[in-house]
Amino acid sequence: MKNKIFLWEQSLVTFAVFGLIGGFLESYTFVLHGNVFCNAQTGNLVLLVINLIDGKAAVSLKYLFSILAYAAGILLSVVIPRKIKAISRSTFMTFLEILVLVGLAFIPSSASNYYARTIVAFLCAVQYNTFTHCHGAAISTTFCTNNLRQMTLHLYDGIKLKSKESAKKAGIYAYLIAFFVLGAAVGVFASENLGNYSVLVCAAPLLPLFAFMVAEDFKKTKQETE
Repeated sequence: MKNKIFLWEQSLVTFAVFGLIGGFLESYTFVLHGNVFCNAQTGNLVLLVINLIDGKAAVSLKYLFSILAYAAGILLSVVIPRKIKAISRSTFMTFLEILVLVGLAFIPSSASNYYARTIVAFLCAVQYNTFTHCHGAAISTTFCTNNLRQMTLHLYDGIKLKSKESAKKAGIYAYLIAFFVLGAAVGVFASENLGNYSVLVCAAPLLPLFAFMVAEDFKKTKQETE
């Protein structure tokens, strides 16, 4: 009998790491790059429309770039991994995120904030569309709106219906929210003290995670060939 492979892409550890990164990047762009949040695009869509209506086409472009970068990240997370057979989609995207974070760290402090915002929008799209389910719960690691909603609903069902499954899922959502908040707190401290280099703090926990994913892919490939 083949040994069961531990799925790192769906583990609590993996989602904790990416939840930390999601919270961290929200603080990073707010503290260092113009007091804005770049992990989701709702605000950018609204600001794009407002500036277009006000006749400020040039200003609206900066929001359009962020939206397009987000769309590009979603497409990339779907299209590129289909071309790669040696490693899994989650492994490839983790490696890509490490590379982009390291590159982001070395953007000159004199550069426009729009570069960092666009890159973060791209990264969050890749992360959001790659790591989506943890132990049966649909999760977002880049923002907390739906996580908070799902936690509340499952907590209610857990108490009202005495459902252990709902209570378990409520715990998973609460766990992810806690790590997102922790990441935001770390992001404030690191950004204020390390500047752009602070994003290397995000890349650090991804390195061992990437190594475990590669080992998992190798084991899976070996089993398939036996």
